[in-house]
Amino acid sequence: DWQKVKDSGIQFAIIRLGYRGYGKAGKMVEDEYARKNLKAVTEVGLPYGVYFFSQALNEKEVEEEVAFLLKILGDYKPDLPIVFDWEYISAEARTANMDARTLTDCALHFGKLIEEAGFTPMIYFNWYQSNHYYYLKELERYPFWLALYQDRMTYPYRVEMWQYTSSGTVPGIEGNVDIN
Repeated sequence: DWQKVKDSGIQFAIIRLGYRGYGKAGKMVEDEYARKNLKAVTEVGLPYGVYFFSQALNEKEVEEEVAFLLKILGDYKPDLPIVFDWEYISAEARTANMDARTLTDCALHFGKLIEEAGFTPMIYFNWYQSNHYYYLKELERYPFWLALYQDRMTYPYRVEMWQYTSSGTVPGIEGNVDIN
């Protein structure tokens, strides 16, 4: 219930549009609530951004993901960035052997494509990823969104958004929710 969310004092939402699966095929899937959520946040006037949970292995797959997410987004114009959310899953996932050079290149390519589409890109990561999977210096032109689950910010690098819990509660949303 996005009206309840807004009325509770929440200032913005980040909506998942879809994801690429972990399996070898890397099938892309639209989030079952993406279009409903886009419509509802727009109707209640809650500022929002969107993200795609990437498991891209190269720039070609990034292009596929961007095309996929822009198709879902359609005519909606997010107030906040479109986020590249790539996360390490497991040693069995299709992305298990990703290296920092390739992932940084994927993030840079995502940013370029999102800018070309007229939107602001953002890069999501956790502390471990920032040390092992990205060359952050090369990505500084984009805003950063950090997942760091603790009660105070201790990360030594500039970030624009801080996800500090995955077990928050918000009126209008059933179950646990990430809070930023």
